[in-house]
Amino acid sequence: MSDASGYLSLDATRHAALLPHWWSVTGDWVEPPNIRRQGWSGVFRARSGNITCYVKRQHNHLCHSLTHPFGWPTACREGHFLRVVRKLGVHVPEVLFLGHRVSGNEHEAILVTRALDGYEPLSAQTRLEQENALMLAQAVGQALGALHRARLQHGCLYDKHIMVRWTGTQPDVALLDLEKMRRRLTRSAAARRDLTQLQRHQQVFDDAAWRVLTQAHHHAMHDPR
Repeated sequence: MSDASGYLSLDATRHAALLPHWWSVTGDWVEPPNIRRQGWSGVFRARSGNITCYVKRQHNHLCHSLTHPFGWPTACREGHFLRVVRKLGVHVPEVLFLGHRVSGNEHEAILVTRALDGYEPLSAQTRLEQENALMLAQAVGQALGALHRARLQHGCLYDKHIMVRWTGTQPDVALLDLEKMRRRLTRSAAARRDLTQLQRHQQVFDDAAWRVLTQAHHHAMHDPR
């Protein structure tokens, strides 16, 4: 496999000539191709030089919106929002390459992101001391509050989509899988579904920790910055 060290700038993600390279790369499937949206989409793990990355490969896997009434690949939507969220200061995977080509009615798209080395899913944080659980709850609340302050709704917020890395007793939180993200009319609309969905599908935070999460979320969402 070619060394991708020259592909890592944001400018390089616009070079359509690199799409054939990434389309031909192989690796270990973590989400085997599944057929939906009248197309297919799959994700595999690969190495490029000394970098571990995740490659999302799609064919005719489209979504529609007011700005894209004729459809655009969900990988392109995800790549767009990864950059938007990163600018908010919320940790997300770094986009290494984003490419899209069209031939007639056929759409092919590739999204390549750098692996979040050292992170584990929130779902794995089930044996924390209460003090650490409260600190993690605050970090998650702050990250989601910053997201919702921008009126962005994750849209599929399960505990497996929140990643955690510990440095001593300090948690660092990152978000995954922004494929269903969208901008809502209000902050509260963005927050309502995400928090309800996360609370229903997480088993890490007890009632006390969840209160800490929602308080941190409220403060971050209404931060005047």
